[in-house]
Amino acid sequence: MRFAAEHNQWLLLLVPLAAWFAAWAHVRRRRDLERLAHAAVAPRLIRSVSRTRQHLKSALAVVGIGLLALALSGPRFGVRLEMAQRRGVDVVLLLDLSRSMLAEDVRPNRLERSRQAIGKLLDDLQGNRVALVVFASTAYVQCPLTLDTAALRMLLGAVDVNAIPSQGTSLARALELAEGVFDPEDRQHKVAVLFSDGEAHSGSAADAAARLADQGARLFCIGVGSPEGGLIPLRAEDGSRLDYHKDRDGHYVKSRLDEAALREVAAAGEGAYWRSSLTGRELGAVVDRISEVRQKELGSERFTRYEERFQIPLALALACFLAEGLLSERVRSRREWRGRFA
Repeated sequence: MRFAAEHNQWLLLLVPLAAWFAAWAHVRRRRDLERLAHAAVAPRLIRSVSRTRQHLKSALAVVGIGLLALALSGPRFGVRLEMAQRRGVDVVLLLDLSRSMLAEDVRPNRLERSRQAIGKLLDDLQGNRVALVVFASTAYVQCPLTLDTAALRMLLGAVDVNAIPSQGTSLARALELAEGVFDPEDRQHKVAVLFSDGEAHSGSAADAAARLADQGARLFCIGVGSPEGGLIPLRAEDGSRLDYHKDRDGHYVKSRLDEAALREVAAAGEGAYWRSSLTGRELGAVVDRISEVRQKELGSERFTRYEERFQIPLALALACFLAEGLLSERVRSRREWRGRFA
């Protein structure tokens, strides 16, 4: 036997407590009667009271409490084999790891904002296969398509801008790599979601997005940053800020969100573009668009389901309480003929 609510099993401790209370009540009642009436008179006062019925009523109450505690614990016994089919789409997340993603025009910075957004998105993508591709001047697969979102979260937390030594931003290479992550024989059920500031894309990202769309995938872009932009901090190994990034002439470099480039890429990928926000409304819009994509069967799983049986002890407990309430302690006494003038 298994229990669905094992945390309620402490209620079974009420059974010995109720039994002790019933025994104490019987003893207390007898002592009160002895103090109230003489020993010769007491039996006549309780002649219509059945001690057997009193004990039976107490036993019914105790058993009812025990059965009710058992029902609240959710007993399960008896098994049934069932098949569950997983249906969903393949989603490739593209995360920009270029140095400009360290700009702090959005808090705490663009990269951390992207991580938080991906974490929230994963909560709504349960049941779908998800992959993670990271890129700067080059791209590589951080996590292949998987149903294990917990493992993907762990790998997501391990990436930073130092994961790719050569800097720059080549979204075209990332999209080409994403094309290889998807099943080439599948012409639908595919979505790519890009998190980037859209800045300094080398190569033809729009052409790569169009090729991805030709393979049946849709590309959604989320711009991280602000059009006003921000400076790019340089930090020491301990995380302390040393200075801000400068160009060759010694001028501070300000990185700005390039929404025009991201809109162009999203349009070529037959998708849509949103700017990242604190409320995360754009993530809900992405999930809605993904839900519109036709789903496919990702596999089936055979599992054992235990039958819920709390109804049995619950019905027995109610029967005990009902019988205890209807059962009277008194019995009918017969009148004895004592003569006409007795």
